[in-house]
Amino acid sequence: MSSRRPSTVSSCSPCAITFDLQFMSRTSKKNRGVCLVAIVKDEEPFLDEWLVYHRMLGVDHFFIYDDHPAYPMEAFLKPHREYVTVVPWFGQDALLPGRTTQTKAYVHAVVRYVHQYSWVGFLDVDEFVVLRQDERLHGFLDSFPDAAAVSLNWHVFGHCGYYDNPPGLITASLIRRMSQPSEQVKTFTRPGQIAGISSPHYCELESGGRVDANGRRFATALYPERTQRAHINHYQCRSFRNWMGRVERGDVTVPPGATPEHDRWRWDPEACLRQFVMTVAKDKNEYVDEFMFRYQADILQQTALLGREGTGLH
Repeated sequence: MSSRRPSTVSSCSPCAITFDLQFMSRTSKKNRGVCLVAIVKDEEPFLDEWLVYHRMLGVDHFFIYDDHPAYPMEAFLKPHREYVTVVPWFGQDALLPGRTTQTKAYVHAVVRYVHQYSWVGFLDVDEFVVLRQDERLHGFLDSFPDAAAVSLNWHVFGHCGYYDNPPGLITASLIRRMSQPSEQVKTFTRPGQIAGISSPHYCELESGGRVDANGRRFATALYPERTQRAHINHYQCRSFRNWMGRVERGDVTVPPGATPEHDRWRWDPEACLRQFVMTVAKDKNEYVDEFMFRYQADILQQTALLGREGTGLH
């Protein structure tokens, strides 16, 4: 592939990035709906499906933060260029405030890009929004007119017996998950209400409240109908080999120099294997969930139009 793009992210120095809600309000353009922000590295086999699926749900634009030091993502994502902005990010966050590479990217997106949208969601490429009662994200999110943020709980999926990455769609191949939802969430937020970001799971709010998928004031405690309307499918382990490769890939969610003890397995091969045996293989394949089959034909049709046949990436 070609050499790395120039390191400049924007005309402003990264170290000068701060929240300026008045500036964002003055420069906001006409409302443009819903956008997603993600930071990626070595996600090429999975990106097409993730982008096509969320476009089907009505996402208007994606801001992809490219954290790979050697292989530019911009050329790979050219088939999606009408609705994707690629931001070169490797090494760009060193002078920015914040705890992790991931949350620094999210702060950058809030300040530079997402203020012109009604809603912004911060997702990883292994996370898929699932709407069980609504057709599109616009209608779902607009049903919470008084909320500043809407948090959707994870359903965590296992490897479903795959040693290597599934040859087909992730959403059609991985159909086994934990029977109960996780307390962890990902959140859609009104950009003008964001006061700060210290967690990838939700933003600090300038004002307004946060609700769950049923419009109830958000609380961590689960209840039986928590995910009956909407949730996030978290394909945490696409295969055994993909899981074990996370040590080499690194992790933008935790800083290696100050990793909490419960996350240190992410940096050690033997500990990563132990985590797989004791969590993924043990309890993340216990319940069959085939809801996403309904999108399979449409996803395959749309990804076929991208022209990746013969690349191993379609």
